[in-house]
Amino acid sequence: MTKTILFRADGNATTGLGHLYRLFSLVEMVKDHFDFVFLTKEESTLEVIPKDYQVSKIPEHLSIEKEPDWINTHFPAQSYSIIADGYHFDSVYQEAIKQYGFNLIYIDDLANEKMYADIVINHSPYLKTSDYHKQSYTQLALGTSYALLRPAFLKAAQHERKVNSIDTAFVCFGGADPFNLTIKAVKALLALEDIKHIHVVLGGAYKHHGLLELTEKHSNVLTIHRNLSEQELVTIMQLSQIAIAPASTILYELCCINMPIFSGFYVDNQELIYKGFLGRGAIYNGGNMKDYSQSDFEFRIKHILGKNNHDVIMKSQSMLFDDRIKARHIDLIKQIC
Repeated sequence: MTKTILFRADGNATTGLGHLYRLFSLVEMVKDHFDFVFLTKEESTLEVIPKDYQVSKIPEHLSIEKEPDWINTHFPAQSYSIIADGYHFDSVYQEAIKQYGFNLIYIDDLANEKMYADIVINHSPYLKTSDYHKQSYTQLALGTSYALLRPAFLKAAQHERKVNSIDTAFVCFGGADPFNLTIKAVKALLALEDIKHIHVVLGGAYKHHGLLELTEKHSNVLTIHRNLSEQELVTIMQLSQIAIAPASTILYELCCINMPIFSGFYVDNQELIYKGFLGRGAIYNGGNMKDYSQSDFEFRIKHILGKNNHDVIMKSQSMLFDDRIKARHIDLIKQIC
C-alpha cells in the first residue's frame, strides 16, 4: 500500500512564511502523484495555504517535544510518511519521528544538525556531502538538481530569454520583510531615470507602512501586487528586466525567468544559498542587506544598469536548472512511500 504524505511546515508574520512557500513548491510538483495532507500549527497564516489542499492543524499549545507522539496518534506510521521543512525539526525531533517508525524527508538550509531523516534535501548550490553529519542510511539530495520550484517556473526555465534594455524592475523581499527593505529598494529605483516601471510583490505577512503613499504619488510607475497565483507571478517577472530579491525561494524563481538579479541575504538561512548562486556567477553581489539604506540600493543598481550586457550572468542562471527536477523529486518521494 502506498503511504499518504504528511507535508509539515509552519509560518506566520512573526516567523516568516518561507518554509510554507518552499513546501508548497514541492507539493505542487508532486501532488498529482501522491495522496497528501498539509500539516501545520494552528497559529500559522492559514490563508496563504492553497484552497485545494487538505489541511490538518496541530494544536497551538502542543510542544515540539510532544509533537511526534501526537502525529503518530493521528497519522500512524503504517499509513503515513513525513516531509518536513523548518528549523524546529532538529536532530531530537527527527530521531523521535524515526523511532515511531516513520519514513522522513527533511528539507534543510543550514547543515548544522545531525540528520536522522531518510532523505535530506538542500537545494543550495553551495553545500557538499562532506558538510553533513548524518546517519549511514541518510541519503542527501543536494544542489539545484533538486530545486524546489513550482511547475510554471520549471517550464519557464526551459526557454531562453534575451534582455536588450532595462526599464522595468521587480522587487520582492519575501513574506514578512522584517527589515522593510522593500520600501528602501523602491525609493532607490524611483530615483533612477532609466527605470520607468516597478513591480513590487508583497508577501502575506507584510505589515509595514509607507508603500501606499508612494504608490499614490507614483501611480504611473509603481504597481503593488499581493496574493498572486503562480502563473500571475511568472507573468509579472517576465514583464521585468531586472530584479531585487533575497537569496530565498524567490531567487530560484527569478533565475528560472532569467534576468539580471541583484541579490543578498539578511537572515542566516539565506547566506548559503547566496554564496552558492554568487559562486555560480548567477547574481550580482549584494552581500548582507540587513542594514542597507536607500542610497546603498541606488548605488548598486546604478552600477548594474551601467553594464553593457548581462549575458554571462543570464547564461549562468540558465545552467542551474534542467528538465529532470520534477522527476527527481517524485523518485525521492517514492522511496519513502
